[in-house]
Amino acid sequence: MSDIITKIKKQRTFAMIKPDGVMRGLTGEILRRIEVSGLKIVALKMIRATKEQIIAHYPMSDQAWVDRLGEKGLSTFEGLKLDPKQYLGTDDKTEIGRSVAQSLIDYMTSGPVVPMIIEGIQAVDMVRKLAGHTLPYKAEMGTIRGDFSVDSPAVANVERRAIHNLFHASETLEEAEREITLWFTPEEIMHYSRAGDDIMYSKTY
Repeated sequence: MSDIITKIKKQRTFAMIKPDGVMRGLTGEILRRIEVSGLKIVALKMIRATKEQIIAHYPMSDQAWVDRLGEKGLSTFEGLKLDPKQYLGTDDKTEIGRSVAQSLIDYMTSGPVVPMIIEGIQAVDMVRKLAGHTLPYKAEMGTIRGDFSVDSPAVANVERRAIHNLFHASETLEEAEREITLWFTPEEIMHYSRAGDDIMYSKTY
């Protein structure tokens, strides 16, 4: 088997059950959905994330990223024909972005989280598909967010909090590699065979 095919079959991604997912008792259900899809969990732990870990996880020092947060918030208000100045006191994208970033820190440190490493065929895209759209009201039924969360970015912004969407999943392979290194040591990653691997994606005849 070529190295390229092996990398596709053994691709790793990072995911995390957020505090609302843990506190709502959805950890087992989320893990079940990952495993029954054919993906393999090779690292898993429950921790209380620190402010420093969350700041390192999200690109909060990137002004363009902060501004994009603000732009997303503004576009939500525009779509609902609401005046952001009335509800947020400003329509400045940077100011709104910084507020959202702080809300994200508060949210992600509000309770335990369950970071994990998931391995399998095109794991990055597979886990994103299982997670569903980042905004719960846009997530398809059958996905983790679509089935178990109902939050709105407009409501979250007005209430000065992050969107409660249960679950984080890396968007790209590069992001996954960075996040895996941030949250796990090599010693914490397990190497084992799963029953059924050959049936799911290997030639058995």
